[in-house]
Amino acid sequence: MLKFDYAEYAASEEAVTAARPAAERTAKAIWEKGFSNIFLTAVGGSLSPMMAVGEIAKQVTDLPVYVEQAAELLARGHKMLGKNSVVITMSKSGDTKETVAIAKSCKERGIPVIALTKDPCSPLGAEADYYIPMRHTNGVEYEYILLYWLFFSLLYYRGDFPDYPVFARRLEELPKKLLAAKEAFEERADTIAKACHQEPYMLWVGGGELWGETYLFSMCILEEMQWKRTKSVTSAELFHGTLELVEEDTCVFLIKGAGACRALDERANRFLERYTRKLTVIDPLEYMAEEAAAFRWLLAPLYVSTLLVDRLAAHMEKYTGHDLDFRRYYRQFEY
Repeated sequence: MLKFDYAEYAASEEAVTAARPAAERTAKAIWEKGFSNIFLTAVGGSLSPMMAVGEIAKQVTDLPVYVEQAAELLARGHKMLGKNSVVITMSKSGDTKETVAIAKSCKERGIPVIALTKDPCSPLGAEADYYIPMRHTNGVEYEYILLYWLFFSLLYYRGDFPDYPVFARRLEELPKKLLAAKEAFEERADTIAKACHQEPYMLWVGGGELWGETYLFSMCILEEMQWKRTKSVTSAELFHGTLELVEEDTCVFLIKGAGACRALDERANRFLERYTRKLTVIDPLEYMAEEAAAFRWLLAPLYVSTLLVDRLAAHMEKYTGHDLDFRRYYRQFEY
């Protein structure tokens, strides 16, 4: 596969699996201490897995779960954020300023902070009460796995997710299945990138538990890393404005979910295939035949992440000639 290091991916699998006990110990400690709500807060790409968790939480628990952009949470606060809250933060680098700042603010107020980050001595790690190591070097999906072990452990203790022991084992086995999905998608990723890399504008549509990945790929990959002009919109909101931008030569990507909101994706699909010749549909169910039906909607974000952020991004870089690591502004100076 293009720009893919099998040994590195396997090493990352080992590193993440080794972190599972830390995630579950943290969940147990938080449960024993007691809490009234959960705040998931980060910025940019790290916010995407949290968005998926937030959508899932609405359907599996009555526990209040809030997903917040860290800079906004820091600027305006939140009346439900207090000492009985649990704050979960995530930044692989550990130095994302907004995430470090909200963690520091919460710690000063006596609100317990959990940090998923690479180094416990990083600025974020130093502000956290609990640390879960993110030591993988390859595979965005590994961030989901760590977050899932933590979050679904908490739900298990509440009695909201009794299938956790089985689900947790599936997560441990998942990297090999995701590797197979990458390989199966590789040729199509090349075809898609070759066809669309010169498009002046791309519309990205998705929803439900897949909205975070739709947002991430359009903004963090195409806009930030490839400088491509995009618009992302949910499958539901497509019909309340953005549909008027669709013409026969509009490049549109539709990311289908595997849960309750898939019906909205299907509605969008019917409209888009009628009004544009440039529709690309990414359906994770095509790559999830081995997954238990009950878990498919929970795992769909990980499959989409592995297909898009890992495979399609590499092929876009190949055809655009624009290095994924090159930035004009991001982290280049103070702003």
